[in-house]
Amino acid sequence: MKILSRIFCVVLILLGFTLGSCVKTNDLNFEEVEKIALKSWIEKNRPELLDNYQPQGGYYVELIDEGSADSVPLRQSDSWVWYDITCRDLAGNVLLTRSSDLARMQNSYTEYTHYAPYFIYCGEESGAMIEGTYMALRNKLKIGDKEYVARYGTKMRLYLPSSIVGGVYSDGGYEGQYKLDENKPVIVDMEIMGHVINPLAYEDQWIRSFAEVNGGLAPNNDSSQKENSLAERYPVKQGLTRGDESDKKEPILDDKWRLAVDSIAALYINYRYTPKQRLNFDCLGADTMMHKNQTVYNQGKIYGVKSLDEINKEIDDILLERFGEGLDPAEAEPADSVKGLKVWYITRLMDGFIIDTNIAEVKRLVYNDPSISDEDCEALDFDIDNPDNNNYVDAWTYAMPQMRIGCWNVILTGSSNAYGATGVSGSHSTTSSSTNNSNYYDYLNYYNYMNSYYGNGMYNDYYGGYYGGYGYGYGGYGGYGDYYNNYYYNSMYYNSLYNNSYTTDTTTSTTTTTEVPAYSPMLFQVFVEEADED
Repeated sequence: MKILSRIFCVVLILLGFTLGSCVKTNDLNFEEVEKIALKSWIEKNRPELLDNYQPQGGYYVELIDEGSADSVPLRQSDSWVWYDITCRDLAGNVLLTRSSDLARMQNSYTEYTHYAPYFIYCGEESGAMIEGTYMALRNKLKIGDKEYVARYGTKMRLYLPSSIVGGVYSDGGYEGQYKLDENKPVIVDMEIMGHVINPLAYEDQWIRSFAEVNGGLAPNNDSSQKENSLAERYPVKQGLTRGDESDKKEPILDDKWRLAVDSIAALYINYRYTPKQRLNFDCLGADTMMHKNQTVYNQGKIYGVKSLDEINKEIDDILLERFGEGLDPAEAEPADSVKGLKVWYITRLMDGFIIDTNIAEVKRLVYNDPSISDEDCEALDFDIDNPDNNNYVDAWTYAMPQMRIGCWNVILTGSSNAYGATGVSGSHSTTSSSTNNSNYYDYLNYYNYMNSYYGNGMYNDYYGGYYGGYGYGYGGYGGYGDYYNNYYYNSMYYNSLYNNSYTTDTTTSTTTTTEVPAYSPMLFQVFVEEADED
């Protein structure tokens, strides 16, 4: 495949000589030259696509699957679209992929990455998508002597000049093995997995479906919930007060999903959950499922080998072994009766994928990393008395004060109380730390102490000599200064012992931030304990 990339470069060079013989060099800009070169490449390698040229953008389309004929075309509405995508250069090198299988082949796979289609706004204007892919979704496509518009199920391959690519960049496990120069064309494989006009309504449908198959959703007009307003009960926002204790109503502690606070939409708590109850994530019917396996994640080394039910059983067994079933919520103290909480949690997307957890045994399992130690995972602190000290998603801000101490609870929330319309971008961050090692490191510190304690002002001499010329400021002791400076410290101690045994170990660690798509409803399995007094 590399020969194809070389052919394209040769074509550009030959075009430069050819065009230079008949036109002035400033008559054609790079964009025009590249389009001519791309056409030459298509003529050489994919001549059957010459009639599929798109004048607006100057790219070529291979239509692989027309999709569902009765689906509404994307260009007819402003919508949010799910689409799978893989980008390659002309040599076939992967630059970006949402496929866990391709990521593993490219050595860019991570256990922290949620391999699922993009979910991006695609309206009359859209700046989040690669420009060429946006054009292909929103415009009528010329396929031979016919016109075609993209819709649900459409699969196509786009040959895009760099002028409508803008550089392909991705991170967090989606980036493939190679990076692309901004002035190179890109081959894009796309599949339209679905689209919705109102993502908030769709995620609300998802939340309700999940609640119904996992115990049932309590009526929204429950009078006790209405009376338990946020302002009456919990100081979760600056300026709010607890109110008169006699006015507070106890929540109904049954196995239904109930609004955490009546004034906050799409935020539910299940007080009777225990890890003995298996959570069922396969809750959307075929008529609402927008892409394959949307509600049951099955990608990657862990989720792709075991079923989600098997993984959940292993996780539940871990939770029961470590924390037990928890107290009966009717017999447990309410969280707002103490100053602060310690929170153990598992954060999940609605397809069951675990975004994060601070439970070491669960981390070792789902991230396939036996090196994770218990010391790496600590409970999170939640300040009940001073909510401004907390820095968590709104779902926690509103729901945590209503937890039961020593109990398992599940929080189910819409994106408006989590990561909203922007979500979280997947990314890698790398940190390095250095550790100084020497058999004589403590020995040096000992003489530092001796100088400062006994040296009659020689503390400054010590450091001055150390940084200036490695003399250690012992002059003045009846002629022994030269001995200590020239022989013992400079020659014997520093040069012979310290330099020869001193090493620096540099540790580099990479942290992957899991992508959270826009408008993602979320689930938090939490176990709360009273925080220590200090």
